[in-house]
Amino acid sequence: MTGLDDLRLLRAFVHVAESGSISAAARVLGLTQPTLSRRIQALERSVNAPLIRRDTHSMSLTETGRVLLTEARMLLAMTERVEHKLAAERHGLQGHLRIVSIVDVGQWIVARTLAHFQAVHPEVTAELHLLNRPTKFVEEGFDCGFLVGEPTDQNLVMRPLVKLPRILVAAPSLLERHRVPEKPEDLAGLPWLGVLQPHFEARSRLLLLSAEEEKEIAVVPTLLLDTVTALRQAALAGAGFTMLPTWMVGEDLAAGALQILLPDWNLTDIDLCVGYASGRHT
Repeated sequence: MTGLDDLRLLRAFVHVAESGSISAAARVLGLTQPTLSRRIQALERSVNAPLIRRDTHSMSLTETGRVLLTEARMLLAMTERVEHKLAAERHGLQGHLRIVSIVDVGQWIVARTLAHFQAVHPEVTAELHLLNRPTKFVEEGFDCGFLVGEPTDQNLVMRPLVKLPRILVAAPSLLERHRVPEKPEDLAGLPWLGVLQPHFEARSRLLLLSAEEEKEIAVVPTLLLDTVTALRQAALAGAGFTMLPTWMVGEDLAAGALQILLPDWNLTDIDLCVGYASGRHT
């Protein structure tokens, strides 16, 4: 069993991330600090990477930690949903789970998370539907969903799961043909890649935030794509400047296939939520 299959370790990690300290999380969980620290260390050994940066006065998550936090919250949400829907047997949970997700989050995160979930509950079968259209949970028989944006189904209850940060990026080949933006206003007039999903971005305006101010910049998309995965491919090909979620481009940045732009400016995060049909949640 790996750390990702050990819900005890994942719950400990989520509590530490949400509490902001080992000591605060230990009090909530009713554990000693050394015991909780050992669980975090066991999880770090399992994923072979540090999850938390620690200094004298504060702690923060590493990039691996931020990605794992998203998956851990998904795993725990799936477990909660299964425990409420399916009958608990002596040797574990059994039954079938219908899950829906927006396409890109489903492809990049939920599918992998489901594999870990079924390692914990091998008697649970599941189906994952990837949709970028409004869903009717009751009519379509979904048990839970991983969604962004405002719910379009009045029978849907949304619970915040995690924030998904985004960054401005461009391929080196594109930066050879265009100037490197040094301030937000430099983005105006540059070829821009957009996505045909209003919950991921406004197609014509960007909101950028710094420590001192915020700026709204008008952009004109030269290419619009249906999924964020396709958007990434176009960005890698040098088709234009764009913004992409950090969990999607970590390897691209490490390999130099994409470069971060305007690092002192932040984009608004995407709120990923877990959704349940009303009456099926607690």
